[in-house]
Order: sequence, then structure tokens, then C-alpha cells
Amino acid sequence: MAATVSAASRRSLVPWYFAGGLGLVVAVNGALVYFSVSSWTGLAVTKPYERGIQYNAVLAEQRRQDSLGWYFEAAFRPSGEPGRGIVEVSVAGLDGLPLDGLSLEGRLVRPVEVLDDQPVEFRAAGAGRYVAAVTAPKAGQWDLKLTARRDGDHYAFSHRLVIR
Repeated sequence: MAATVSAASRRSLVPWYFAGGLGLVVAVNGALVYFSVSSWTGLAVTKPYERGIQYNAVLAEQRRQDSLGWYFEAAFRPSGEPGRGIVEVSVAGLDGLPLDGLSLEGRLVRPVEVLDDQPVEFRAAGAGRYVAAVTAPKAGQWDLKLTARRDGDHYAFSHRLVIR
């Protein structure tokens, strides 16, 4: 004999279906809250509020740099050994002519993992070119961050390099 479910017994299960559905929603939301609170915050800088209220100063500094009209190009030339090579920076002025007489302070920063910054010491090579021998602990992407100074003016420059 086949078992049949009466309409009355089906109606008595509806509240349990409803409670089970709500329980599932609460469990999923609880798991999402747990993972969001226990995972990485997403903050990429320390003191983001203080940095945010200083943003107008950052914009003013960028306008000052733009008024200098200095133009930078950077490239990495490998020397054959992994992680070793020459970083060459070319600088031109507002008129497009090579800019000599700068002092450059630079460092290589690893953007994809936490490694110590690698200092880079540039020397003038003439015709607006500055070169530095570098040895990176790992091959891959590095950010060249440098500050150029001349006659009381300064310019901050950043460029992504791929070191092989």
C-alpha cells in the first residue's frame, strides 16, 4: 500500500520549512560576518584619516611639480645574472632638452610582497642620463621611487620596472 501524505500534514510542515529557510539565512550571514571580521582589513596605509585630510597638500605638491615641467623615463637593462642590471633614468626639462646637474636619491620597492627596500645610487652619465647598478633579491616587478633635486627644487618620481 502506497503511503499518501494528507493535505493537513503537508500544511503542518510549512512553518518548519519557513524556520529552516530563516535558519539557513542566519547561518550564511553569520559565516560572512565571521570571515569579514577575521580577515584582512584592506587598509593599505597607516593612518588613512590623517592622510585623507592632507590630500589638498598632496594636490598642491603635484601642481608645483607639474609647473617644473621635468619629464622622466626609466628603464632596466639586465646584465645577464638574475636580478642584476643597470637602471637608467633620462630627464628632460620643460623645453625638452636634457636636464643635467640633478642629484637623484632612489630606492627599489617590491609592490607584491614585503621585502626590504633596495637603495639605488645614481651617477650622472651626461645628456640628462643617470645610471645605477642594481641587485634585486628577487626578479619580477619593482617600483623605482626617486627624488630629484636641483637648485632648491625637488621632484618625486615613481616608475614600475620588471627586473629579470
